[in-house]
Amino acid sequence: MDLRHNLSCYCRMALAQARARMQYRANFVAHIISMVLTYGGQFVALYWLTQRFNTVGGWRLEEIVLLYALAILAWGVSVSFFWSLVGFEEQVRMGTYDRALLRPINPLLTVLGSQSPINGMGQFVFSIAAFIFAVRVAGVRLTAVKLAYLLLTALGGGLILGAALIATATLAFWTTRTYTFYWNLVFPARQLINYPISIYHRAMQVVLTVLVPFAFINFFPAHVLLDRVAQLPVPALAWATPAVGLASIAAAYGFWQLGTRNYTSTGS
Repeated sequence: MDLRHNLSCYCRMALAQARARMQYRANFVAHIISMVLTYGGQFVALYWLTQRFNTVGGWRLEEIVLLYALAILAWGVSVSFFWSLVGFEEQVRMGTYDRALLRPINPLLTVLGSQSPINGMGQFVFSIAAFIFAVRVAGVRLTAVKLAYLLLTALGGGLILGAALIATATLAFWTTRTYTFYWNLVFPARQLINYPISIYHRAMQVVLTVLVPFAFINFFPAHVLLDRVAQLPVPALAWATPAVGLASIAAAYGFWQLGTRNYTSTGS
């Protein structure tokens, strides 16, 4: 199917979902406030930890907040475009995914377009506030190159997380249940990168760099913002987030296509 047609259909569906969401503005504002408070609580926990131990693995509070802000920023991108995949198991279990296969648009885009793209607004609001705080306190000198790379990092990190959600959702074609995989694998791995991966065992560092490349969401890009690229064993890793994001989403989409070919409607 034509790429322009697919994207046009997706945008129309996503905008329709956004308009529907904005019909209940009080609920939307409450959602944003709840997200900000949730992440604010995690920020307080980070502050308490670093105040108690001064540094964590050689990283100061403001530097860890920078890691945290980058992670939440990427998560906001991911939630905006890929969150509907968390509940995809219901479509497979109830057989409603059949509708996506009958429509003249890529089935994955149909699933992604079934949610509002403004779902990540709360994450964006908090991550921007946390990032401004971290930059000011850490004394980060933002250049045009760093700002441009920050944007690419947010997009690349969002694609990495999106790839993880696609891969997890794809398992539903065989298992019809994916909540366990998300909450026991993806969510814990996402929580791990709230802290520098250098504090973990080397095996875990390999997992977060190679197998589940969440370290590219914030740990490696933070070295660019903090002018620490030379401290990495492989300095090129600090600039690799956009490429890793594209490679991750391509691999996840290939896995999704494999799952789709093996899909047989379960009915209700």
